[in-house]
Amino acid sequence: MLTGLFSSQTNKTTLTVGVSVSAAELHVVAIDYDNSTVSLSSVSSVPFDPRQSLDKQVNDALTAFEKAPCRVSVVLSQDMYHMVQVEKPDVPEEDITTALPWTLGDLVPYDASNIVLDYIDYPVQTRTGAKKIDVFAAEKSSLSAVVESMSKKKGQTLTHIHTKEVLATEMVPDDDYARLLIIQESNSEPFLMIVRSRAIWLSRRLRGFVNKANGNADLSQLSDTLGLEIQRSMDFYESQLKQPPLKEILFKTQFDCMQVIERLKPFQPAAMNAFSPELDLSDVVDPSCHFALASALVAAREAQ
Repeated sequence: MLTGLFSSQTNKTTLTVGVSVSAAELHVVAIDYDNSTVSLSSVSSVPFDPRQSLDKQVNDALTAFEKAPCRVSVVLSQDMYHMVQVEKPDVPEEDITTALPWTLGDLVPYDASNIVLDYIDYPVQTRTGAKKIDVFAAEKSSLSAVVESMSKKKGQTLTHIHTKEVLATEMVPDDDYARLLIIQESNSEPFLMIVRSRAIWLSRRLRGFVNKANGNADLSQLSDTLGLEIQRSMDFYESQLKQPPLKEILFKTQFDCMQVIERLKPFQPAAMNAFSPELDLSDVVDPSCHFALASALVAAREAQ
């Protein structure tokens, strides 16, 4: 379940603009979505400076869309939010997001009064029968500034604020096969996920890979380190969660994943391939803009 600031509003326009924040760029994808028919309107990327305010940079990136009404969805960069797993509070469903800020404690670096959050249910119970949820938490002041500035825009309606892990689940088939995804944007640390039936079974951020991927470590060291992280994740999913083996391992990285795949193939029973997102228009949109595309598609679909 997704609620609060991260969920949606609607309006009647068919134009939806997805803005994805990465380490050094804002990626902007505009689509027309009408009666399940989707077409590409525009794609662009502009520099992003993390030292400057997010709301101003998002608004500047949307200047080209001031002449026609549109929905807008924003995808946060990984360093703008934290994803943590906690036990689901034993309160009525409508009170969970209110209770969570006071239960996160030291798990996130935000005060309870300056936090905005949302959550999704974890697909399995623990061995003790406790229910878990994955919580996405961000700094309220920064996102509130985006919401407030967008509310003053004529014709532009902010409908969604997305996280990248949730959008990644939209990029794989909605079936009962488990897939391990390794996703890395330019100049960012990769994150690793296991997704099945569009649910997140495991999600971890892998630290220390930016320099390795940029060539400061040889291929064998990079492959060995990544192979160890893959094996740990597989062991957790298959042994601790008692789930069937993975169908495949998919790479979407800034480094040459095919060389790593070739080195790891002899040690991994699951198929290993480059990740090709199953999104409308993904074949005509640059891979760096896939999160912006996914965000626009989700926002447009949910507004129908």
